[in-house]
Amino acid sequence: MPRARAIGSVMHSSQWNFTDKPAVALPPAVRVCRGFTLLELMVVLVLIGIIFSFAVLSIRGDELAETMERETRRLATLIGMASDEAVMRGEELAIHFSDDSYAFLVLRAGNWQPDENDPLLKTYRLPAGLHLRLEVEGESPLLEEPENEHEEEEARLVPQVYILSSGEMTAFSAIFEANQSRYRYHLSATLLGELDWEMEETF
Repeated sequence: MPRARAIGSVMHSSQWNFTDKPAVALPPAVRVCRGFTLLELMVVLVLIGIIFSFAVLSIRGDELAETMERETRRLATLIGMASDEAVMRGEELAIHFSDDSYAFLVLRAGNWQPDENDPLLKTYRLPAGLHLRLEVEGESPLLEEPENEHEEEEARLVPQVYILSSGEMTAFSAIFEANQSRYRYHLSATLLGELDWEMEETF
């Protein structure tokens, strides 16, 4: 009997030790992850939409900047060509600027008229989305006023920049801008007819 009692005690002790073992924690890799809530998903979608909108605006702004650079180069080329023609032909030329166009004029019979003989110097309208701003430095060269003072204002193109047969011209800056672009282009001319342009980033 003592032997049987000892064996029972050992078995009882083994069972006690087996059931009281501490629980083993699962490694992080096998833990169950908590899912995203609907609110978190909505916030992520809103952020993606905002980033996409900025990307589209940035691409559109770059396209407008390329267009402004092309238009700046075009105007600089035409002004240089007009200056050479004014010297060679001994004629006085000028430019009339508006918000979205410009036209080269020639002085004939005391009146400023569009140069219909040269298609490159006719009235030119800027591409959509671009507008032009003019800054004139100093005083314009003195030229005769049109003889017909009663001419209707709508039919007259008043020049702001003069290109003289002496090779001189009005010192000015023409600024190409677009509302949807953070860039703008400056075309500057000196009194001696030297042209220069640069791009400026607005903030």
